[in-house]
Amino acid sequence: MFTNWNRKAVAAACFSSFLAAAGSRALAGDSVANSPSSYTTVAEGSTATHRAVTDQEFAQLNIYVGGSIPAGTNLLLFRFLFDLTTFGNTSGYITPLLFEYGPDEAFTVYKVVGIGRGYEVKLNPSPQSIPFDVIEGVTVPSGVNFAFGFITALVDAGGVPILTSQGVVDFAGTYPDGGQGVGGAGTTNDWEWTVGGSPPVVALGTTFSLGANADYVLGQPYRTYSAQVIGMAPAH
Repeated sequence: MFTNWNRKAVAAACFSSFLAAAGSRALAGDSVANSPSSYTTVAEGSTATHRAVTDQEFAQLNIYVGGSIPAGTNLLLFRFLFDLTTFGNTSGYITPLLFEYGPDEAFTVYKVVGIGRGYEVKLNPSPQSIPFDVIEGVTVPSGVNFAFGFITALVDAGGVPILTSQGVVDFAGTYPDGGQGVGGAGTTNDWEWTVGGSPPVVALGTTFSLGANADYVLGQPYRTYSAQVIGMAPAH
């Protein structure tokens, strides 16, 4: 979780990065020329710190289920750590994804509502960041039931994996870390993950769930991935 002093530093850096990338785009309905004082830095997910392993599966999809992205958040960065190579790959791919979730029968269903731009990433002893740049679908969460995730693949506009890789984000073995996620009180370090089989297609509207009421099945027990989303949300 960000301390008060580095929250301000990250906020300034993130806002500067956003201005550079956004150009004349509107920020949550306002001009991007507005002062960043009307926004606050938010983060969801888990710390980008060393954990034990990386995924073996190609095009593994993982969803952070331990907290929600605040409504109105402008997604800026996907931050992660890839500092070990469990299965020999020293590079791979990440495409950030945005999900909207809700109950369906006994299970929560996560629906793809935003597909980010994918990037090739390489092994690095330090945390890395890539833009969380949604190029298809929802760009700004409009409600409280939005979550983020990623797939270790590059996908086309229809969400079909075109280049895939094994894991490029550390995760904590079989069980999740205890305590709070980087979002603070009320959050956890719980992540869910897709279960084997063919690489999932992440077209807009594709669903994921622990039950059989979705296009793809998620697995448990929870894991903790060394990844988080950082954005700017309207200050209240």
